[in-house]
Formats: sequence, C-alpha cells, structure tokens
Amino acid sequence: VPDVGEDPATGSAAAAFAAVVFRFDALTEGEHVMRIEQGHEMGRPSLIIMEAVVRANALKAVRIGGHAVRVSKGTMTV
Repeated sequence: VPDVGEDPATGSAAAAFAAVVFRFDALTEGEHVMRIEQGHEMGRPSLIIMEAVVRANALKAVRIGGHAVRVSKGTMTV
C-alpha cells in the first residue's frame, strides 16, 4: 500500500471546513459555492459541493452535496 497523504471524501469534514473558510477567508454576505476535490492520489476521487450562506456577518447555513458509493458495511453492538 503506497503512503498517500490524503483521505477519501468526508462530507462531515467539509461542513466543518465551511466554518474555517468563513473565519479565515472573510466570506462576504450572500451564498458561496465551493468545490472540494480529494482522494485522487489514492484512487478514490471525489467531488463535494459545499454551499455556505452568510447573513448579518454570521455563517447561517452550510449545505453539502455530492454522490456516494458504499465501499464497506459493518455493524456495531454496544
């Protein structure tokens, strides 16, 4: 297995990433659509579309979209 410095797509991380972009890129009022591409080097390419909505100087909504393919399945008993 080659040592690859990236992960496959993670929608939950993309939602948190919106807050980072809002804070450090100073998103202006309105709707901002961004493309997040990852997984190419590991052979599992993905595209996540992230929409951040800014109202009254605050991040009011984040929408994450894309398509998914199940690569594994499991159960957990607690």
